[in-house]
Amino acid sequence: MESLKVVLIANRGEIAVRLIEAAHQLNIKTVAVFSETDSISAHVSLADKACLLQGPATTAYLDIDQIISIAKENGVDAVIPGYGFLSENPDFVRRLTTNGIAFVGPSADVIEALGLKHTARQCAIEASLAIVPGSAGLVIDQEEAVNIADKIGFPVMLKATAGGGGMGLLTCETVDEVRSSFKSVQSRGSTLFKNPGVFIEKYYPRSHHIEVQVFGNGSGKAVSFGERECSIQRRHQKVIEECPSPFVENKFPHLREELTTSAVRFAEHLNYASAGTVEFLVDDDTGEYFFLEMNTRLQVEHGITEMCYGVDLVELMYRQADAQLSGRAGIAASELGRLQESSLQPRGHAIELRVCAENPARDFVPSPGTLMEVDWHMLPGTRIDTWVRPGISISPNYDPLIAKIMHFSTTREQAIRDMVQIASKTVLSGPPTNLDFLLAVLNSPSFQSGNTITTFLESFKFAPAAIDVVSGGAKTLVQDLPGRPTIGRGFGHSGPMDSVTFRAANKLVGNPDNTEGLEITLSGPDLKFLGDAVIALCGPPVDATLDDSSVPLWTRVYVRAGQRLIIGKINSSTGCRAYLAVLGGFPSVPKWFGSKSTSPDIGIGGYQNRALKSGDYLSLAPCPSPFTLISGTVSIPESARPQYTAHWDVQVMGGPYEEGYLTPDDIDMIYSYNWKVSHNAARGGIRLIGPRPQWARPDGGDGGSHPSNVIEWGYPLGGLNWTGDEPVLFPVDCPNFGGFICSLTVISADLWKIGQLQPGSTLTFHRVSLTTALDSRRQVDNYLTSLGQAIISQDFVNVTAIGGVLDRYTGSRCTDPAIVRRLDASDGTPSVTYRQGGDNYLLVEYGYGTFDLNHKCRATTLDRALRTATNGEITFQTWLINTVGCGSSLQIYYDSLQLPQARLLDYLTSLECKLGDIRTMKLSNRTFSLPFVFDHPSLTAATERYMANQRPYASYLPDNFDFVARNNGISREQLKSIFLKAEFVVVGVGFVMALPQCLPADPRHRLRSPKMNPSRTFTPAGAVSWGGSCMALYNADGPGGYMLTGLTIPGVDVLGLKKGFSPDRPWLFEDMDIIKFHEVTREEYEEELAVWKSGRYQYKMTDTEFNMAEHNALLESTKQEVQTIQERQNVLEKEMLETERALLNKWVEAKAASETPSDDQVEKMLQDPDADILESPISANVWKVLVHENEELQADQLVVVLEAMKLEISIRVDSRFDHCRVKKVLVKPGDTIEGGSPLLISTRKTPIDQ
Repeated sequence: MESLKVVLIANRGEIAVRLIEAAHQLNIKTVAVFSETDSISAHVSLADKACLLQGPATTAYLDIDQIISIAKENGVDAVIPGYGFLSENPDFVRRLTTNGIAFVGPSADVIEALGLKHTARQCAIEASLAIVPGSAGLVIDQEEAVNIADKIGFPVMLKATAGGGGMGLLTCETVDEVRSSFKSVQSRGSTLFKNPGVFIEKYYPRSHHIEVQVFGNGSGKAVSFGERECSIQRRHQKVIEECPSPFVENKFPHLREELTTSAVRFAEHLNYASAGTVEFLVDDDTGEYFFLEMNTRLQVEHGITEMCYGVDLVELMYRQADAQLSGRAGIAASELGRLQESSLQPRGHAIELRVCAENPARDFVPSPGTLMEVDWHMLPGTRIDTWVRPGISISPNYDPLIAKIMHFSTTREQAIRDMVQIASKTVLSGPPTNLDFLLAVLNSPSFQSGNTITTFLESFKFAPAAIDVVSGGAKTLVQDLPGRPTIGRGFGHSGPMDSVTFRAANKLVGNPDNTEGLEITLSGPDLKFLGDAVIALCGPPVDATLDDSSVPLWTRVYVRAGQRLIIGKINSSTGCRAYLAVLGGFPSVPKWFGSKSTSPDIGIGGYQNRALKSGDYLSLAPCPSPFTLISGTVSIPESARPQYTAHWDVQVMGGPYEEGYLTPDDIDMIYSYNWKVSHNAARGGIRLIGPRPQWARPDGGDGGSHPSNVIEWGYPLGGLNWTGDEPVLFPVDCPNFGGFICSLTVISADLWKIGQLQPGSTLTFHRVSLTTALDSRRQVDNYLTSLGQAIISQDFVNVTAIGGVLDRYTGSRCTDPAIVRRLDASDGTPSVTYRQGGDNYLLVEYGYGTFDLNHKCRATTLDRALRTATNGEITFQTWLINTVGCGSSLQIYYDSLQLPQARLLDYLTSLECKLGDIRTMKLSNRTFSLPFVFDHPSLTAATERYMANQRPYASYLPDNFDFVARNNGISREQLKSIFLKAEFVVVGVGFVMALPQCLPADPRHRLRSPKMNPSRTFTPAGAVSWGGSCMALYNADGPGGYMLTGLTIPGVDVLGLKKGFSPDRPWLFEDMDIIKFHEVTREEYEEELAVWKSGRYQYKMTDTEFNMAEHNALLESTKQEVQTIQERQNVLEKEMLETERALLNKWVEAKAASETPSDDQVEKMLQDPDADILESPISANVWKVLVHENEELQADQLVVVLEAMKLEISIRVDSRFDHCRVKKVLVKPGDTIEGGSPLLISTRKTPIDQ
């Protein structure tokens, strides 16, 4: 390029990518602009420089002032929009010219003349082009429109003169329709295009939309590159385009020369410069053609012309602009002439599919969402113009175009065959798309024969095999087995909460046990089946209908296309989850780390990383037709079903932390008490209500001030975790490490039971031996095997149900210890304690519960030895499943049916001998330097939110950072200095979303801080925090209890596509890595965070090693200084603790003082014969109260919103409360209530009557 050195791309999406790539081919530097919504779009990372557009996403790309300002700041020579946005805005072109910047496209005058359809028609007349019969100019009013319609004949089309993209058009068949439509078109033109002008044209129902690609040099020379067939349209929007037109090729071959000659004549008449498209309406019967309009820009479908004629239209546009910048009118006429000679006939045939995020079940409405899987099938001759990759969100703010699939072949027949293969093998998982619809069109006889007119899609029938989600229910999740047991690092085990019922449902429909299905909690979804299906609904009693007929549970059911399945409330106190299996599962739901399961609390997996909601679209596998291919209706009798109950007997094993942590009386209490499930019962944890332990220790030592604290360790699935004095059962989505003890662990055979626990359920723990645990697991496996055989034979006589109360519970309690082996310390090696966690977990713990990087280094070395072993019986290729390294321990998850615990213990013991003395070893790691900002609005907002919604005052409020400093007897500046000097060693990666927990390598930097009480419900991503002796970095928005001390760049990318990550390692940090911080300003932080969001951030990382000899020398040399620091910390921490106790008691008393009326007061109010009471249907937490006293109620009015099991439960009043008044509201936000508790009292009396 002579003068065009830097170009600004004033667009987004696939066209921005196309323009950038073409510029780079010509060595033109590119400046991209992007809205915040588009921060991770492809064009942002591909451009040489990307600039954020401020303001609303919907108008960002239309902000002329801002775009010109960015262009001037970056020394831009020219601006190219491509198509859409400002591509046909003459004011924008003039503003660029005024500022000395070229516009890559035609002149402002030409854009203006052709931008209004009625003036474009006049230009066509002047160039001797035939136009569609219609009005000579704009139509003044309805009556003139009627007169013109009568004159030219019906049907007619009313058009907004400034319209485009199919908007502002209405077809009219009668005079009345003309009258009724005129104002509507006028209004649309005014609203959408700031121009109310309307004109009228004859409408040809059997016609083709054919366009000619032209290019002009602005000096009276123009050339053409054949025609494109664009007749397949929906709502006047093109769907599939072809080059050349099969209509022209097969029916009227002489039209090519006539159409291209007319188009060139028109362009030359206008002295047109750059690329443009002349559109014609062609009668299907006669071949008669009329000028429609000229698009003064690049067309979406320009690529298929490029493929057929061997031309790069964008390159020509850049070269034309370069010539203009260099003082010439444009590309030389002689060059264009030579180009024309080589472009008289196409070289083959090309087809384009516009792939959009649209819902075929809902009239192709745009469907925003996140693309989780993108895999384009390519053949020789295929071109994909796209802007997406996995993780890209299709925004509701913009066009839903995902990509243009283009394919070229020597013949149309071969091009179609190839395109069918490409479309059928391309995988797009995420929001619904039109890809299957496009495939259906390709396979239709009309398309195959090339006989498609503009009304073709109006009668085209498309019947997708899918489910249209009318309503998602309370929480309906896609789950499969076994979930993700191998990923760890706080991403959740996932999978069904009740795997037994889940597997039974799959067996009923003929699926493998692990096939994905729907987990339904409390109340179910409303599903419209667009294709045939075979289903089974299993679980506790639930109301369900298929159209108007009841659906039997535990039965194979056949669903016909068009039927609607409505699953209501689970009407039972014996369980809370049901499972819907569908034959073939849901093939379009993507896998993440080998599983389609959903972990909703962290937004990973399943359908769009969340629960189903209205508008979702689940593709179905092909269903056998006729249904008789699947042998008959089968129903599992009640005697063969798992036994659900309101009270559950749950088998457990003691440990990992029991003896020495709980008193003997505590242990007796735990196993003798009937525990009750609180409203906080969800996939991440089930809180139990019951007595508090007395504890065998005064505190948690290095783990914390409470005796339930220990230094962080890997949690087992099914553990009973004591978060202070309150126990929480750990189901499938629990954190994978933390700093509280688990005193017992549910055996794997009984994990399905905790999946059915709901608020108000009760349970008793029964301690069993490892032998009994393994026998119970075999019993469950045998039950499911025999159930599968019985479904085939339809003979359930020999199937024995599982669940219920077993006779073994009446005997004495098993007293097997949690500690199964211990190795004493020796010179150079620490003590090793092996603690069992149920039948599948074994905790290897070094030392005696203190933070020591020697122990962490040893645990990491053991982990690496296990993971690198490939020979022998005990490897990750055989029976080891996962490990969790944290603090001074390593948790090992293994298959105990295949690998006996004793054999694993022997193997681990032998490894200890091989590890030897590691006090002088060097452990390879990496050192990261991260930006750090101490003060940021998001931190302030999180604290203010906590104070407003959770606790208004505490020793650590309103400034966490100041509190940490005071708690350690240092100033704010000294605390800042520690953050900026310390080397933080990663001692664990997990908890939630690969959070790195870090211990300062220098013991003088080891601060102390209690956790917030209660914990925050929200923590911003990137928050750096302090709790206990450790620093932690929160990688995602979520709850948290550590003190907020600053912000940095997060260290997780779920799809692993950002720099520093990979799809098989979406986390950044590993054990023993070192994190260091450098201070940046708030503005610098925002800039770096924006770069990180776009995927372009480069972490500052170097390969290093951790030198244990140097570290131990540091420990020895600072021993006295550290002791002095700890003594100061002990004194100040004690003072702070007293302050906190006083403030906590004050807060508790204030809460109690605002409590609702007593039972006696409620009873007195209910003595009024006109009073009535609204009760809670479930044990829950009150989230919102939406009525006030004396308010008049209406039937079906929403009055209270409860929260239970992490679900919102809307409480509405039924007809008996219609026109009653609220006498007394008995609850307030934050209250915890039992099922059946009164929410409000109403009365039929008016306030005056009372």
